[in-house]
Amino acid sequence: MKTKFKLSCLFLAALMLFSLTACGKDNPEPSSTSEGTEQTKPPVEAGSGTTIHTNLWDLTYDEADGWVYEEDDLHDDETSSKIILTLPKEGEDGSIVDAEIRVSVEDPYTFRDYLTSYGFDEYEYAVDQTYDLTPVGGIDCLKAEGNYWGSPCLRYMNRVEGAGATVFMEIIGEYEDERVDKLLSGLTIHLEDTGNEDGPWYWEGEPFSAQPRSVMVGTHTLSSQWLPITDCIITKETFNHAAAVTGDQAYLLVDGELKRFDYDGVSLKFAEDIVLDAEYEDISADTTGTLWLANFMEPLISWKDGAQTASYEGPDHVTMHPSGTWGVSWFSGPECEKITLSGGALKTEPIVFQEVDILSHLLIDDSHIYVCGSAVDGSGHKVFVYDSNGALQMTLADSDGSGLGSITFITQTANGYLALDGNMREVVLWTKDGAYLGEADDGDLFGTDYPWFCGGAKLADGSILAIMTEDRADESAMELVAFKLSGF
Repeated sequence: MKTKFKLSCLFLAALMLFSLTACGKDNPEPSSTSEGTEQTKPPVEAGSGTTIHTNLWDLTYDEADGWVYEEDDLHDDETSSKIILTLPKEGEDGSIVDAEIRVSVEDPYTFRDYLTSYGFDEYEYAVDQTYDLTPVGGIDCLKAEGNYWGSPCLRYMNRVEGAGATVFMEIIGEYEDERVDKLLSGLTIHLEDTGNEDGPWYWEGEPFSAQPRSVMVGTHTLSSQWLPITDCIITKETFNHAAAVTGDQAYLLVDGELKRFDYDGVSLKFAEDIVLDAEYEDISADTTGTLWLANFMEPLISWKDGAQTASYEGPDHVTMHPSGTWGVSWFSGPECEKITLSGGALKTEPIVFQEVDILSHLLIDDSHIYVCGSAVDGSGHKVFVYDSNGALQMTLADSDGSGLGSITFITQTANGYLALDGNMREVVLWTKDGAYLGEADDGDLFGTDYPWFCGGAKLADGSILAIMTEDRADESAMELVAFKLSGF
């Protein structure tokens, strides 16, 4: 069994639900006024009575207003002071308002994520200083009205660079209740200017680069060649990027949007953004040069020669066979659908991968359906190799037959099978009969530092286009980077 930490798909999903970019939140629009500092309501005097003292702020509020909090709702140490206060509904469960106040001495990267998550542009904030500010607790803050899982939400935030601190307030519920303004008027934030200077922004940082590398895996010499992307792709999304190749054209799904690049063997040069009617996560290319795009709750569409050529309602995630005549619609369970396209119609029939409990990825090449997921017998994450009718041919596992990490790309090679293990950050090889050959670590093979392998695609010469997300060495940004992988 691998000893490295493994994140299951469900755990990743749980993290995403509570992350800054959690799905279910609407994209809020930043507030703006004609003046540099917004003051939309007259100041409200703080009620006398209760004062909470922390290392980074003091809060005076009137208990008669109904604010309550539990012991676990207050955290205070030298670098972080946080509280969540609630206005409960009378005589029933739930709350009218939940108000979180958090001040943390920390790196600037969480705040920079806040900016893009809540509708602000980093460059316009830092350089153009476009946005109006609202004073809260003695700090001039950005203000964003939005949505939190169906509830209205008001957020105040800013970065106090000299103190190396991030200020963040989130009021969920009826934030126009006058008791909210009264509460915030009793807040005083105490931050010491220590002369801190934050690290570079993405436009100031050093873009990723790498030198060619080679690693022996069994009798094979795996080689990598970094493919510069013009211009480099900055992203906040670690996982959901995908690639497809037709001839000398490479297509990348980046943050749900489709981009076309010219591939000349040594680089990827931006050619165009392809405007789609929805965001997509899945992309396949068939031998006719047609692209197939799919996503849960979106139609399966085909695209060729700069235009959409077909659209089919019904499928979930879809991976197409290279012939373009059939594919598999899948979600998270073993019960999937084989789809067949003929004469403009889509026909479905059930296909069940009974050896799989939870499915995380599905890929198809000329001869096989590869189902990547957790085994129903509890033995971990493996690759189950099926024929086109869903009959199991073999199972690809770790050296001792136990689980892998999280396979995001796999294909048949002249000598066996090659996979990208996103969670282990390894390129893994097996023989034709499924015997484990070995793996190459990302740092040794690519010169990277703990990237996420997002996926890959076969190139015309049989090598692999591998794409991954990697933090720059100066932490100014995360980039989507590409490599050509050969030697297998």
